[in-house]
Amino acid sequence: MSAAAVFEDLIGQPLASPYKEALFARESLLQQSLAAYQAVLTPKDPGLWSHDLRAALGFRIATLTNSLAAAGGIRKYAARRVFDGWLQNVANATVIAYSDAPAWLNAALDYTDTLTLRTHTASQSLIEALRQHSVPDTDCVKLAELVATLSYQIRLIVGFQALQA
Repeated sequence: MSAAAVFEDLIGQPLASPYKEALFARESLLQQSLAAYQAVLTPKDPGLWSHDLRAALGFRIATLTNSLAAAGGIRKYAARRVFDGWLQNVANATVIAYSDAPAWLNAALDYTDTLTLRTHTASQSLIEALRQHSVPDTDCVKLAELVATLSYQIRLIVGFQALQA
């Protein structure tokens, strides 16, 4: 499947001719972008951030940025259709009320929400909060990669959806 076809699947509609031609002209760049997206959503070594949690965080970022049209593509691309238990709260950007949720989860959500909505207020204290819950530095980096990549991809999808309107 071409990168343009995958991208059409993500945005949920066929690309208009001039945009499709532009994407085909940049197929290798789009392939690299989609490969990064897939590597971040479904890495071989997810660390603390399971594939299901990564998909839920992608849906959360889309929810927080009022980009729910993009969230459907994220869920489909992540091959995750149903979020159960506390993952449902993560995805829906609601308060985590489950006692079986990991202790580090609220620190991870604070980090995600801050970088998504208030990037200018992000500080070392967000990383320190993760470390206080014994989140290793490697997993802090993985979370940063995840949030940055998903935020970029969602904005890219929303931009293409706007161009199509």
